[in-house]
Amino acid sequence: MQHLPPEALALCALGEAGPQDTAHLDNCAECTAEVTALQRVVTAGRTTSVPEGLPRPPSSVWDSIHARLGLGDAVRADPFDADPLAAAPSGEAASGETPSDEAASNEAAQASSPSDKNAETGSAPSPATLQSPPTGSTPVPLEAARKRRERRRLPQVLGAAAAAVVLAAAGTWGVSRILADRSEVIAAVELAPLPAYSETGRAEVDQRSDGGRELVVTASGSDAQGFREVWLIAPDVQRMVSLGTMEGTEGRFTIPANLDLDEYPIVDISDEPFDGNPTHSGDSILRGVLEL
Repeated sequence: MQHLPPEALALCALGEAGPQDTAHLDNCAECTAEVTALQRVVTAGRTTSVPEGLPRPPSSVWDSIHARLGLGDAVRADPFDADPLAAAPSGEAASGETPSDEAASNEAAQASSPSDKNAETGSAPSPATLQSPPTGSTPVPLEAARKRRERRRLPQVLGAAAAAVVLAAAGTWGVSRILADRSEVIAAVELAPLPAYSETGRAEVDQRSDGGRELVVTASGSDAQGFREVWLIAPDVQRMVSLGTMEGTEGRFTIPANLDLDEYPIVDISDEPFDGNPTHSGDSILRGVLEL
């Protein structure tokens, strides 16, 4: 079975799977497991609220995110080091007013301030009027405001970090999949039908990059009175090794490491009855001799 490429798995994890990808996931447990693992990262990245009771991550976590995303010096400080309650002006904590409410109050106070009265009478305002802030207001420290802005940006930054993790995981998975799937065909044969059968097929021996060997068998049909079994048989047709049962029109079977294909070059697909007898039934559907 041809598995989904890494980019398709990433799109499925992001909820953008196409009809063909969805149909493949319905029948492929391996790809479904990969998508499920990637979805955990996507879900974490899209979560904007932080559950209560979670431990505070060490500053090294933010340092790694900052370095990986190439962020600037403006957000180099750990966002969790900023305490919005401690940085808030005492006037806000005591009155319960938000910065926007306080700004509106200050504007109202300025509207009726002595400076307006001086403008009406034509007299010059006093130095104290120009330099003193409105009564009851407290200047907001610029550093505290900057840290609050950075804290509000934290979910977006973490979302970008999560997306980077998804792409990195998909890329790593894709490279490992490509390396694992690299193989070389070292032998092949067209399978011919035996009397009473009209199917056609092919068998290939793949040498994997890890040194293992696989027999890949395809057949034009999948009908049998019982079940189909794949064999490697010696030229004397007396010695034979079963590789397993075959379902559908394609099967992949691991060849034992100590099995010499020169001694067992015949590929055979048999029709086996459900009688509990592990030996060959003598009823072969397809057969061919590997060209080694």
